[in-house]
Amino acid sequence: MRATSLLISIAALLAAASCATPEKVAGTFSSAQSPAAQFVAGVRRTVLPNGLTVLTHEKRGSGVVAINTWVKAGYFHEPDEVAGMAHLFEHMFFKGSKAFPEPESIAQAVSAAGGGTNAGTIYDSTNYYVVVPKENFAKGVEIQADAIAHPLFDAAELKKEAEVVIEESNRKLDNAGAVAFERMIATSYTQHRVRRWRIGSNEVLRNIRRDNLVAFFETLYRPENIIVSVAGDVSHEEALAVVSRNYGSIPRGTLTKKRGPAEPVQTAFRFGRSEADVKEGYTVLGWHTVPENHADEVSLEVLAGILGSGRSSRFYRAVVGPKGASTASASHLTFDDVGFFAVTASHPEANREQVERGVVAEIERMKRFGPTAYELAQSKNVRQSEFLAEMETGLDQAQMLSQYEARGSYRDIDAKLSRLDAVTVEQVRDAARRYLTTPKLTLYHYQPKGSAAVDAAAALARINAAEAVAVTAPEALPLPDTRNTVRTAAADAPAQSFALSNGATLVVQQRTASPTVSTGLFFRGGRIGETAANAGITRLMQATMRRGTASRSAEAVDRDIEFLGGRLGSITQPDGFGFTFDSVARFYEPALRVVADVLLNPSFPAQEITREKALQLAALRRSQDSSLERPEQLLRAAMFGGHPYGLSDRGTEATLSALDRPALQVWWKSNVAGERAMIVVVGNVSAEDVRRVMEEQLAALPRSAPDGSPAVARAVPDAPRESIEERDRKQTAMMIGFPIVSASHPDWPALRMIQAVTSGLSGTFFAELRSRQSLAYTVFARPQSFARQGLFVGYLAGDASKEAQARAALLAEIRKLQGEGIKADDLARAKAFYAGSTRRSREGNAPLVIEYGGNYLLGLPLDNVDRILAAVPGLTVADLQRVAREQLAGDNYVYAAVRGKS
Repeated sequence: MRATSLLISIAALLAAASCATPEKVAGTFSSAQSPAAQFVAGVRRTVLPNGLTVLTHEKRGSGVVAINTWVKAGYFHEPDEVAGMAHLFEHMFFKGSKAFPEPESIAQAVSAAGGGTNAGTIYDSTNYYVVVPKENFAKGVEIQADAIAHPLFDAAELKKEAEVVIEESNRKLDNAGAVAFERMIATSYTQHRVRRWRIGSNEVLRNIRRDNLVAFFETLYRPENIIVSVAGDVSHEEALAVVSRNYGSIPRGTLTKKRGPAEPVQTAFRFGRSEADVKEGYTVLGWHTVPENHADEVSLEVLAGILGSGRSSRFYRAVVGPKGASTASASHLTFDDVGFFAVTASHPEANREQVERGVVAEIERMKRFGPTAYELAQSKNVRQSEFLAEMETGLDQAQMLSQYEARGSYRDIDAKLSRLDAVTVEQVRDAARRYLTTPKLTLYHYQPKGSAAVDAAAALARINAAEAVAVTAPEALPLPDTRNTVRTAAADAPAQSFALSNGATLVVQQRTASPTVSTGLFFRGGRIGETAANAGITRLMQATMRRGTASRSAEAVDRDIEFLGGRLGSITQPDGFGFTFDSVARFYEPALRVVADVLLNPSFPAQEITREKALQLAALRRSQDSSLERPEQLLRAAMFGGHPYGLSDRGTEATLSALDRPALQVWWKSNVAGERAMIVVVGNVSAEDVRRVMEEQLAALPRSAPDGSPAVARAVPDAPRESIEERDRKQTAMMIGFPIVSASHPDWPALRMIQAVTSGLSGTFFAELRSRQSLAYTVFARPQSFARQGLFVGYLAGDASKEAQARAALLAEIRKLQGEGIKADDLARAKAFYAGSTRRSREGNAPLVIEYGGNYLLGLPLDNVDRILAAVPGLTVADLQRVAREQLAGDNYVYAAVRGKS
């Protein structure tokens, strides 16, 4: 599903930095100087003789190139009798073509070229991409073009892949948020194809035939319906020549687009409900709005941002809390003939009525008073920051170009910015009044089993009552301090390390490709010192640190960082914790001032502790509904017992209820200390200026704190252990875990290569367990490292009735790694893939921050990934087999599963 990108030029940011009152923030700035205008000016558009559109954008110095093929055909273009075919078609893209005929050969060829590939189907389009090192650009285009132009649609593979898609559908049916959202849409729309379950029914999927796919291909995969965007470290000329050579021979054919019926205007409230085995309830509200490129589209996007984006949004401040929602968000989705505005909230079932009242009250407040000038300026700053983030990698750029060209023209990127700059308080208010009305509203309840039901009449009465409650005007707010003395980087430079006076280590890597900066502040300790009596305290400490300081309220912390277009996040790992924030370079120092205040001066207000406890318990409940998180929780508890590695990072209801303000203050003083810290900054800032402001802002960070970390004894079960939880679900999600060495061990590079051999679209586990046996949609294997030991896990989620078969097959694949499970070509491909994926990951600023910070928390050298890269070429099949025999051959494993009903 695609939410239209929300973009904003630098105009509002520049104006905000120099103006004294909120009313002046929405000033204008020459569009030629905006990052969007500069980006658009660097694009070249060519239409090939066969009608295919090619967009190219040079992004020199990255070392990688992204090739995005965007087909303007999706769920809307498939008849009801084969609903789900567009998505199944996308899967078959990877199952063989004329030049790459074997089922896995396309993914394997991309991996062998050091690349990554994937695809996605949405309502009105299908998107395929390949990202490769620049030296393999031509190979990447060749692979993708052959798959697009010459798919085989092998009947036997089609039958097997239909079962894989059914497993994907079952997985989605076990995802409460996704089910609630799509059922709201199905209730809201009576005719339009948007109402259908997008993946398709099991019966229909099993009966789709090769002829159906061929007809879809011949009528919709025509050149004039295809956009190929290339962005990265390649010249326009080379990109166009290679694309023309490979895509130019696709015959024009006859493009035939058939759309379903139009949706009648909704004139009355609609309601639906269902229940399932879920820990939290969901409330989803939806309104029919406007299609893409409508004059009101931008106003509705800004409205969604103010209501439900970020911690300073209206919903987070007014609706999220112990007596309200656990999460609440808003979005506006548009396509060429339909659009809808949606609000989604998760909550304890007992809070449902309060959540509905809160959501409706904030919408009514918006209708009456509109947003404040502060909120409007903040929304624009956030959109500008999002736009810059979307331009950071070649893949981001290629996908953005294709998406906008499909909507009309890639030049609309800059036009969208201009429209966003021009949005007024009155336009946002009027959009809320015009579209968020009860006759256009659909309300959907997704409830835990056994919950009290509300019928449509009662639901409408509650909405009407909530609308009738008087609301007050929102508070007018002053602008935050935006002074900035940190200069942008003069040039790219390798990572530089500084020792700060408070004992912390500062690492700064200057990068000039984007006007953005990513920062991480990492501390060893935290969870590794937790016990069964205080499990969850580290995460609760992090959450409550940002809920108020000596000089800022909780709302002011959120507001001040988000006004600058920034986001403050947290990381909680078994051996450490940290905070991250991303910002535009222009606002780096003011953003750092807010983060430093959070680190140094948290006040831990009692009411905010209560609030965060409730939210942490809600997050724990949602994790127990997750097909990925819950099996891992069960596995670690069985493997490590009462050791911190076996405890939930969110704690339990009992441990959280016992935590209070003094306990959190002691934990903060014991863990937030300079000698435990590494600060990592990557982006367009001067390293020397960053060193200076870090000294200024963090001088009061305590130099040392006691180390309460327990010794780690390697867990070695003497026989297979099981940890099973039964749920009323479609799938059984399982993990098999072995205790292994840590990442500091010489065998870690071999374990990483085992991961690369087994996982991903070209992996051996994918080929055997998903493609050949159709046992799962999601399957992988990976090593996980803690500071002094490790864990190797294999994961699979599939039909509950096949649990025994899937478990045996997953374990068999792990056992095979000692011998025939690894072949020379598998290892060669894995080596190329690992080297290429590392290069691709490092294209963005934030992944590099996480890489350096993760190494620090594990006690590894900063350049640990480079050391692995240096060791990988010398590894042999025999090396991997030996490590598999030593680490994965015994019966010292845990089988953990969330068992569905067969």
